[in-house]
Amino acid sequence: MFPRPFENHLPRRVIFGRGSSGNLANTLTQKDLRRAFVVSDEGVKGAGLVQAFTAPLEAAGLLAGVFTDVAPEPPIDTVDRVAAQIVAAKADTVIALGGGSVMDTAKVASLVAHHGKPAREFVGIGKAGGRGIPTVLIPTTAGTGSEATFVSILTDPESGNKIGVVDPNILADIAIVDPALTDGLPAAVTAAAGMDALVHAIEAYIAKVATPLARGLALEAVKYIGRSLEVVCREPGNRAARDGMAIGSHLAGMAFANSSCCAVHALALPLGGQFHIPHGVITGCFAGEMMRHNAPNCGTAFAELSVALGWGLMQPTDFAARLDTVAKAIGLSARLAQTPVSDEAIATMARDAVAIRRLMDPNPRDVTEADAARMYRAVLA
Repeated sequence: MFPRPFENHLPRRVIFGRGSSGNLANTLTQKDLRRAFVVSDEGVKGAGLVQAFTAPLEAAGLLAGVFTDVAPEPPIDTVDRVAAQIVAAKADTVIALGGGSVMDTAKVASLVAHHGKPAREFVGIGKAGGRGIPTVLIPTTAGTGSEATFVSILTDPESGNKIGVVDPNILADIAIVDPALTDGLPAAVTAAAGMDALVHAIEAYIAKVATPLARGLALEAVKYIGRSLEVVCREPGNRAARDGMAIGSHLAGMAFANSSCCAVHALALPLGGQFHIPHGVITGCFAGEMMRHNAPNCGTAFAELSVALGWGLMQPTDFAARLDTVAKAIGLSARLAQTPVSDEAIATMARDAVAIRRLMDPNPRDVTEADAARMYRAVLA
């Protein structure tokens, strides 16, 4: 059977390799980019990485400004603050150095700075109206894959809910994936980010809208993640595992950008928005429960994924159970259990999750409000 019509969207240029980020100044000048504005957060700054990047840029006369006040689950007004400083600095490039929150902020800030509209005007699907200021996205975690996607997830401080900017115009001009930048990641961040990458790949593979390219990328992603995730959580100094997670996360980002995330992420958005739980903790803990729900429609896909992961040929329910085992083994389940959630909150989140049709519609099996509430109770109990 021939595939239905599709489009694929990828970053304009990808540079991968341990130490590759050290050539940033040359990469910019090759593109005739002369005024770089760096966006990061206090954690990356505290680790010394911001200084490691800005010092050579400043020495080369390429640094226009720095913003390091991006918070986890960033509020949308942060985007407008960043954009105002980009404009004031007359920057011609936005460099994001950090995890998903930093990259998501920078992607939308490049639009705001270029088009002169507030960030809220870009919320939704296909609202950009053209590209923004050129972006260079440099991940310091291995999980979100944001450097490879055209999705930015922000927080609406008025409602506490997550909101998204989805548009191919925010794809990176240059993505630099340097595994060395993840070597010092804390264990908790490594585990949550890594499990989120695994969920990205799985959902990209099983989504109803998956393109042939996305399915191929997803299978390749899980090959790396399957042999690296639990190893890097046990052995944080294992460079081979760090490298495997870096490329696996990047490929998973490419995969879901050309397919979709599904119902796991729909459940994660209200829970993360209301209770400020790290996103990867939520997706990792809910993956097994949702895949049990999806199992009747995913027998062949789960078998293919389990083999690619190095787990052997598995029945669908065993595949779902293995995801639970991994989440527990790397400490995610214990972290989620620390957050009490009322029945009233579960009912509200179930309603909100089911309303996120861009994530629910691609899921291989329908999820009702009652299904969502049941899964929240099962995982949060």
